[in-house]
Amino acid sequence: MNNSDTVSLCIIDDIKSVVDGLTAINWEAHGIRIAGTAGNGEDGLQLFIDKRPELVLTDIRMPRMDGLAVLRAVQEHNAGCRVILISGYADFEYAQQAVQHGAFDFVVKPFSEEDILAAVLRAKAAILEERLELMGRREMENRLRESMPLLRQEYFALLVSHRTPWEQASERWKFLNIDLHPQGFVVMLIEIDRFQEQVAEQSIHEIELIRFSLLNITKETLAAAAPSIVFRARHDRYLAVMNDNGSMNPVDIAEQCCRNIERYTKFTVSIGVGGRVTQTSELPDSYRQANRALAYHLFTEGNAAIMYDDIPQTGSQEPLALEYKDELLLALRSGNAARTADILAAISATLQSLISRQTPDYLLSLYDELAASAIRTFYELVPYADIQPLIQRFKSVQGTAGLPLASLQRQLMALCVEGTELVRLNSLSEGQKIIYQSLDYIKSRLSEDISVGECAAHVHLSTSYFSSLFKKVTGMTVTQYTTAERIQKAKLLLVEGMPVQEVAAAVGYEERRYFSEMFKKITGQTPSEFRASYHPDHGVNL
Repeated sequence: MNNSDTVSLCIIDDIKSVVDGLTAINWEAHGIRIAGTAGNGEDGLQLFIDKRPELVLTDIRMPRMDGLAVLRAVQEHNAGCRVILISGYADFEYAQQAVQHGAFDFVVKPFSEEDILAAVLRAKAAILEERLELMGRREMENRLRESMPLLRQEYFALLVSHRTPWEQASERWKFLNIDLHPQGFVVMLIEIDRFQEQVAEQSIHEIELIRFSLLNITKETLAAAAPSIVFRARHDRYLAVMNDNGSMNPVDIAEQCCRNIERYTKFTVSIGVGGRVTQTSELPDSYRQANRALAYHLFTEGNAAIMYDDIPQTGSQEPLALEYKDELLLALRSGNAARTADILAAISATLQSLISRQTPDYLLSLYDELAASAIRTFYELVPYADIQPLIQRFKSVQGTAGLPLASLQRQLMALCVEGTELVRLNSLSEGQKIIYQSLDYIKSRLSEDISVGECAAHVHLSTSYFSSLFKKVTGMTVTQYTTAERIQKAKLLLVEGMPVQEVAAAVGYEERRYFSEMFKKITGQTPSEFRASYHPDHGVNL
């Protein structure tokens, strides 16, 4: 029989023949182990203290210490022990009272082996049931203890996302045994620099070991400075909440974390440090600030900490026009890799000179826009099977969080130059190249009254052949294309607030009335109505 199903028993009786008879029963067959016997109450109590059985079978009337005194003493030492009393007829009511005071059962003399066995086995069943319940509780407690780190992580993920006053947070805070003071916090976001790129060839097991080691270094570094909790926020990022009583500099602690990780591993991290907040309800503010500070690592090569208070606090973003974008797309279409590289270098130089006035998210959106335009162009000009591997490689790196601006520029350069080479290999016809050159010429002279003949002369073709080739390549006549480009430019100028008369002149229409008619014919709205749809507060000024 399994040891977990065995129950220990002590027998106490001052009559030796009774003790001998009880010990002669085949208890082992029933999962009962005899822990010992005693001939009086005092010896029996000492036996109980020494052996700590789960079940005691004792006579009521014994010298030196009777069974009821033994019952009371056993209950004081171990309330969970079951006590069965052996009673004569004269003690029957006495024994019943004893049961009411905690005895499990009683057996009346004279008794048979079956009587004793029935009482003892009932007690054993109760003991085993309690044992199972206790084991279940312990198992649940063990599971809860093992789950505590995850539960704390989930709870803090909620606290940094949802405003939770201390009155609502305190009960669960105490249940999870969170070792932080409930006032004065700083949130940090720690991101592994170029993690996806560096572990591309590693196994899952090796990646998990790397994450675990970086997490431990971070925990130890922060714990040496102040009470903190650190957990993994995603595959390449950790979130830390640290107590800050106002006497320390959180960015110094974050920089120490950067140094320790660089020293003990081959990796580096970038850290965004939020501002100090006082209450649990303000944790989302510090988290948002840490996230914004981390975004500014776009302008660094990583391995550094940036405090939210140190980044530019700007309002609306100053618009940044990429006048080279159309030239870039023309270079891509013409398969001119050298021209593509020159244009991208010029765009990078322009953006680099304006970094102090741009937010990371705004610059990222510009690069996303350039990349998306280039990819669309490649899909139009290069067979899918040829271009898709290049695009997939670009997207896998582009999707890596925390890439610095220089890396983004290199990735975009590689995409465009290699893609342009594929365009060249898939050879645009000479006719297509000529038409794409003419498009640039048309766009540069939208404010002038340009004729089809002038466009044809610019690319050294006859007017009739140019018109035919233009329609074949673009799907439009020269006039249709020119009008579409003029209306598109007019839309931009109207939204920017330029008066309608000036817009008409800027896109090559001498008469405002004719411009308005053409604009309405194409867009379904007058210029004033179109502008009002973007600026409803300004009304329609005809």
